[in-house]
Amino acid sequence: MQELIQRVGRAKAFIDNGMCRVGPGMDESGVGDALLVRGAGRAIVLADAIVALCRQDHPEEALAVLRQLAETAVSLRWLAAMPEQRAPSLESDLRSVRWENLWEEERFLSRARETGLEAEAKEALAYCIHFVRGGRVTLPWGHRFGPKQEAGLHVEEVLRRAGTWLNLVLQALDVRWPGSFPGADQP
Repeated sequence: MQELIQRVGRAKAFIDNGMCRVGPGMDESGVGDALLVRGAGRAIVLADAIVALCRQDHPEEALAVLRQLAETAVSLRWLAAMPEQRAPSLESDLRSVRWENLWEEERFLSRARETGLEAEAKEALAYCIHFVRGGRVTLPWGHRFGPKQEAGLHVEEVLRRAGTWLNLVLQALDVRWPGSFPGADQP
């Protein structure tokens, strides 16, 4: 588990270091750049929350946060290819978000297809059943129903996926600012 937490930490450090490189030269009027920076910061906070939940042995509870990290990574990859052209659409999505449309599946899959991340996105969509039905029963006598409980994801699997999604955020930033985000080529 510690190695996977360190992997997440390395991706966060690569994002921080890259932002230090590109920050002074950023055009503050660029809506696409502002969305990329905001999204990258959000991704780091989401990754921190996932790590905290996994350290407490609550991988299923981390899945909703992991789903949001996946959404953020796909949106940033999609945005990075054409920041100023796609920024108005993403900004509109963010301004009109409500709980009932937070994770619109078709929008997520469409952007994932455009960025070559369709397989990863479909995997993220499968987190839902584990979030709702997975996990251990910790109540007294709950063990009597153990065989009837859904198998959840292990902490290591959730952390591995968090590292993968955070690395995809790093890659999105490197698309926008090539060469400024060393580590983007690491798995």
